[in-house]
Amino acid sequence: MSALHEIAEVIGFDAAVRLGQSMGGARMYVPKAAADDHPLTIILGQEYAQRLCDFYAGDMIDIPSKRLFREVRDNLIRQDYHTMKLQRGCRADHLALKYGLSRRQVLNITKLVA
Repeated sequence: MSALHEIAEVIGFDAAVRLGQSMGGARMYVPKAAADDHPLTIILGQEYAQRLCDFYAGDMIDIPSKRLFREVRDNLIRQDYHTMKLQRGCRADHLALKYGLSRRQVLNITKLVA
């Protein structure tokens, strides 16, 4: 199992993508408990940061490269875009907010052939 999949199993793919976008390629020590000012807590929030701490307590982890996380994120965006039922507003606007991107970036990602 790759480190990306292991992290995603612990905190979910959405949170794993957020972590990768912020810290991809970094090596970090995971404490037994993340303080409010710890980078994991700032990026993921207390709940997901604590999940990582519970799983990796006291270990050094290598967070996969940002490129790898971007590929996963783009695949998730394409999947969400093409399966989302249009209710109110635009799918691209909704996904832009969800993934922290611009509407144009979402549209460019969904037009790319996987």
